Amino acid sequence: MGKHLIVTEDGDGSSNEVCSWFYRYGVPFKRLNLDSYKEIDRNSDLYSDYFNFDNIEISIPDEIKVSDENFDKEYSSIWFRRPKINLENMVINQTEPGIPKFLLREIRSNQKSELKELYEYIFNFSIKGSVTLGNKLKSRVNKLEILSLANELGICIPRTKVVSLKSQILEFQEEVNNTLIAKSIFDPIFAMDDDLRRRYTSYTNVLSDSILEKIPDHFSPSLVQEKIEKDFEIRTFVMDENYYSMAIFSQNNDKTAVDFRRYDLEKPNRTIPFTLPEELTIKMKELLKRIGFNTCSIDFIKGENGKYYFLEINPVGQFGMVSKPCNYNLEYSIFKYLTKDEERTS
Repeated sequence: MGKHLIVTEDGDGSSNEVCSWFYRYGVPFKRLNLDSYKEIDRNSDLYSDYFNFDNIEISIPDEIKVSDENFDKEYSSIWFRRPKINLENMVINQTEPGIPKFLLREIRSNQKSELKELYEYIFNFSIKGSVTLGNKLKSRVNKLEILSLANELGICIPRTKVVSLKSQILEFQEEVNNTLIAKSIFDPIFAMDDDLRRRYTSYTNVLSDSILEKIPDHFSPSLVQEKIEKDFEIRTFVMDENYYSMAIFSQNNDKTAVDFRRYDLEKPNRTIPFTLPEELTIKMKELLKRIGFNTCSIDFIKGENGKYYFLEINPVGQFGMVSKPCNYNLEYSIFKYLTKDEERTS
């Protein structure tokens, strides 16, 4: 029986659930948390199946050792669940007397670059998996690039512009004869105050008249889109050729109507299993093939006009929100996919 590698983060609950299936069936695996840089008690049962790069030795081209344990070159499968490296946790934060602050900052920046080179060597060259799920060290996509590619493939998207002048917003609003929404070009902001008591999050927002009045004449380039009147939203989890979709009736609640991430815990959105139209699925498979992803989460809108609008892709998005309400049991399906060449006994 081969060994499997899961590349993820320390607190990712979905990874924990998939790992539980490996434990249940006695399938050997190793887990590598890229956001952790802490010593691991190798005698603890909890960490017996974990790698951690607190003690690494590489001999080129022969082997990689992690705390005296060989990091295999060939794995039966590798799941790049959360392959983003937290370099802040890796940099050794020690000071030397007499070194100017500006030079110390430059040294730490250079250390991060060296660590990035190290990880790229390990994942792009040194290890391979017979089955791979995810895209090595790529954990995000360029939102503008994906929208352009979707449009090129004939996938319907909301009319979209990146603008930096208030006059451009007003002209676009008149052009579409509709309300506009604003959303992030990059990832949304997630921040906690210094006391860790309050969380600040950026959401998709309608550009109402009251907001437009406050917008300055010139601002940083920002993404605006035509507001689509929707029947419902769709979140789709992709695992290779399999598409698992959930319809989210977010428009039935004023709080979630524009952005369902404004969760209403007292009145949760109704969600049901859903099947995407075959034509849209075929086009999305071509899009994912072009960008090199075989797993991700995708957001769509089903408009009141009957059209399906593609919004964005999250290569490492949470899928528990689709798995449990729709009874897809995706965690077990991922385990089966990673171990599909092996015989299992319960």
